[in-house]
Amino acid sequence: MNWGKGIIIGMAIFMAFILAMGVRMFNNPTDDYDHDYYEKGLRFDADYRKEKQVTLDDAKPKITLTASAIDIKFKTAATGQIHFMRPADRRLDRQLQFKSDATGAYNASLGLPASGRWQVQLNWQSNGKQYLYQQEVWVP
Repeated sequence: MNWGKGIIIGMAIFMAFILAMGVRMFNNPTDDYDHDYYEKGLRFDADYRKEKQVTLDDAKPKITLTASAIDIKFKTAATGQIHFMRPADRRLDRQLQFKSDATGAYNASLGLPASGRWQVQLNWQSNGKQYLYQQEVWVP
């Protein structure tokens, strides 16, 4: 074989490689990046103040999780939202509104569809102050 055929075969293999990689890239599923990153960036300062308020007031809630229920104990009576986020599949995310009793206790039945690692984000108001707390939990 002469050198001309080798160059043509090499170019053909390289072009086939480039085409195959292009097809593969377009057939991959969409990226798993956060589509709300800009809005979260704008809210960062407010969220940071809420998280710092938890530390300043020593208001860290105690979260107890079983297979079917969640118990949260706040320092004082609180109202707000609980957001359950599944890192592996964002379609399983859940959000609940809550209102604790006068002692700061909240208990709810929990029907999370999958066991494993979850992120719990508590966003609540108590005594005119706003708080934000996040914790990673394991659902049996």
